Amino acid sequence: MPHRLPMTRIPLNRLAVVATIIGVLTGLFVAALNWAAIGVERLVYGADHLNNANPTADVTPARLAVTLVVLGFVMSWAWFIVHRWGRTPVSVVGALRGEKMPLPETAASAFLQVITVAAGAPVGAENAPRLAGSLVGERFSHWLRLDLDATRILVASAAGAALGASFHLPLAGVLFALEVLLVETSTRTVVISVVTTTAAVATTGLFVPIPAVFTTVPLNEDPRMLLLAVIVGAIAGLGGHFFSRAATHAAARAPRGPAILWQMPLGFLLIAAIVYAHPTALANPRSISDHLLNDDLLTPTLLSLLGLLALRVLLFLIAFRVGTIGGNLMPSFALGTITGALVGTLLHPLLNLPIPAAALLGAAAFLSTAMAAPLFGLIAAVEFTDMEPQGYLPIFLTVASAILAVRLFTVLTDQTVRALPITYANWTGELK
Repeated sequence: MPHRLPMTRIPLNRLAVVATIIGVLTGLFVAALNWAAIGVERLVYGADHLNNANPTADVTPARLAVTLVVLGFVMSWAWFIVHRWGRTPVSVVGALRGEKMPLPETAASAFLQVITVAAGAPVGAENAPRLAGSLVGERFSHWLRLDLDATRILVASAAGAALGASFHLPLAGVLFALEVLLVETSTRTVVISVVTTTAAVATTGLFVPIPAVFTTVPLNEDPRMLLLAVIVGAIAGLGGHFFSRAATHAAARAPRGPAILWQMPLGFLLIAAIVYAHPTALANPRSISDHLLNDDLLTPTLLSLLGLLALRVLLFLIAFRVGTIGGNLMPSFALGTITGALVGTLLHPLLNLPIPAAALLGAAAFLSTAMAAPLFGLIAAVEFTDMEPQGYLPIFLTVASAILAVRLFTVLTDQTVRALPITYANWTGELK
């Protein structure tokens, strides 16, 4: 059995060099994924998300519906082939445990995911870069014959780096590695994740234009704003928690064998029918969020927001249930802005605060609980919107309110979690 070199024997400066190399390779992989998505968007819709927040905006409902029907049929066969003749896939969590990720199958999965999302599947695209980063970290660690602890840290750092590079969220990428995957902080984990993410974000930025951030929403420390933060945080936080549980349940029941050949086309036929009747329901999550965060937004109606929220959740769950693989970052952010706008609209006569402020607070709260990562959700909201410092306190407060609301709910409904800390592993059980 080949000797495995423990990471503790590697000086930190040498380890930083390894992390830099992994970060550069991860950044190149993420750039390739981004350009694959851009190419598909241009081919299918004649526009891309770099120049248009909603590439489907100028497409007729009929064309959208037909595209989705064709997508469901083609992707069902693509995933069937990968599942049937490819080696057993290894997830990011599996790679953290030392499992070897099959190179062709993992790369194929990553590209299939971004192509599916770019062509109109109503799920998030961030799972693909995480998978890509994990593959780079795992393969490089295996090549260097590092031990399991070193592999775990490098894989987590590369996954977080890929996420940060894909959305140009360097700090959020570091926090994803530390808070979500490693669930620990030490000198080595912090240095490795920071170096890896810096290299990945910088490398991807050399080849892919930096995407535009969302509209900066002014927040302040007015008592009314802080009250709004508490209320929105509790409601949107619970919403994110329930959404995450529903998504996990739907994905767990997704077909893997021949059943995908009829379930996925049928599911996308249903999605196409919904989109034909309500085209805005398929809008890019970034477009929905940007619209609600826009300072010039007219006060939306409760009915329109409720309808959009219900349709977006329905489309996402249908896609997951029939075997679509993707993430929930951008969908959660969009659902959070809708939830926040709903609460803000209800409280507007009482507090007289801008709806975009409530939408941003809702996005941070919803994302924090949907991904079971409070710090990640908080910092992602800050980085997405280039937030001014005076907005930090209400964002901190809304995330704290969201976490405490979910914690209270889980304690009241399941006494066994009373003594457990609020961590990704104990919250979701995914790392157990």
